[in-house]
Amino acid sequence: MKNLSLDDFALFVQIAALQSLSAVARQRNVAASHVSRALSRIEEACDLRLAHRTTHNLSLTDEGEVFLEYAQHMVEEHRQLQASLGSRSKAVSGTVHISVSQLLAQYVLTSRFAALRALHPDLHINLHIDDRMVSMAHEGIDIAVRAGIPPADTLIARSLGRHGRALYAAPNYLRKHGTPRTPADLASHSLIGNTAVPAHNRWDFLVDGVRTVMDVRGQICVNSSAAVVSLALAGAGIARINDVVGWDLVQEGRLKSVLARYGVPGEYEIYAAILAGRHRAPKIRATMDYLQTCFAAFIHAAPVRDTKKGGAPA
Repeated sequence: MKNLSLDDFALFVQIAALQSLSAVARQRNVAASHVSRALSRIEEACDLRLAHRTTHNLSLTDEGEVFLEYAQHMVEEHRQLQASLGSRSKAVSGTVHISVSQLLAQYVLTSRFAALRALHPDLHINLHIDDRMVSMAHEGIDIAVRAGIPPADTLIARSLGRHGRALYAAPNYLRKHGTPRTPADLASHSLIGNTAVPAHNRWDFLVDGVRTVMDVRGQICVNSSAAVVSLALAGAGIARINDVVGWDLVQEGRLKSVLARYGVPGEYEIYAAILAGRHRAPKIRATMDYLQTCFAAFIHAAPVRDTKKGGAPA
């Protein structure tokens, strides 16, 4: 394995994670041919075929799987060294790779990162916007912000608190169609369904202290939580939306809360997750602390817990 650089190992890990040369090229902002030539050069250096390539798919050979383990080890060792050296300096600098869902990116975080950069001018933020659960170690993610259960390879997760989901609609929709007074009134309204997460179409209410559930078949359905919000903002109907997002849009006057008196207390956790060994780096600590402030207005934060030591995700 002569003449292989650390970036070669990192590139191979990225190829294995995305299983697509074009996807790697897009992430790196280079031509797909550049990635293909780099993979060929890595194979020549090893004198082994490491991947099966077809027009649309890429998979690792047995030798490629062995090389992947070694490459992951090399990349992680380098990151651990950077974190260790970085922790000796109080300066906050470097690049932080943050994975976040499209919903939280579009409506909560992107507008707030300018303030983080103002606090730490030498800090660079690289947002990876994706609704899927990423493999943090394989894809070079430093922090993953998600609602739900932390990924399997996460060792440390800081809870940003709990939130609920509630009903919202645009002011112009409510002026035109009226505001429902009880859950039964929803039968005469246009409802927006979320096919990305079927559970989001089970709308729950507290009626006289008793929890009831309504299975919703929306007149408009879409497989994206962010698109659900966009449809609500456009006046397409009433939608069930994450309170972290909905609360902000209500403050801006773009949405109004619907049936708030029948709302169910928050029960979904939002967390910021990192891999063990990286939490001491100043850039990670500063970013994690700032994320906490972003959500503090909406939810009550819980202490850091170590899932490796038995902490159960909510």
